Amino acid sequence: MSTYATDSLGPALLALMAEKDIRKVTVDELAAKAGVGRATYFRNFSSKEEVLTTYLVRRWRSYERECRLKELPLSHPIRAQRYFEFCLSLRAENDLMIAQRCAGAILAAFETIVSDADLGRRGGYEAAFLAYGLYGIFVAWARGGWRETPQEMAALISRRVLSGLAPSSSEAPQVCVGERPAFDAL
Repeated sequence: MSTYATDSLGPALLALMAEKDIRKVTVDELAAKAGVGRATYFRNFSSKEEVLTTYLVRRWRSYERECRLKELPLSHPIRAQRYFEFCLSLRAENDLMIAQRCAGAILAAFETIVSDADLGRRGGYEAAFLAYGLYGIFVAWARGGWRETPQEMAALISRRVLSGLAPSSSEAPQVCVGERPAFDAL
């Protein structure tokens, strides 16, 4: 996908979504608003949701370079804080996508961002766990009105997600070696 197409069509689509539902935005309207031809849209994207996903990924990668986030380990609290600051900086856009049931575009962006981040391989279980977990936390935060600060959100996931979800010894189910645990014990 061309950066020109993404940088033109992404903001144009979001501007049109502020006026009406994405499902009512035509490709002709989108191309005209972006100042590009219809062919640019069809050459680069298969759907309006893909425009949103690609635009979010491009914005994240720019932010990630600007803040030099790749220099920090994935589990570093500052990296988590910057992630939530980025999400909050796009609050209006995120709220619009969630309200118009386009949160799948956000999830697809998370999957792309996490899979190519620091896990050393694409499509791994760890990347999927992290992408879906961050997405779930992000959506809950947005739907809850963005009450917590990015610092509070970073502390939450640094403590409970990025550092591991191993239960404390008092929470751990007691299982004998060779015995299969009951599902209610987990």
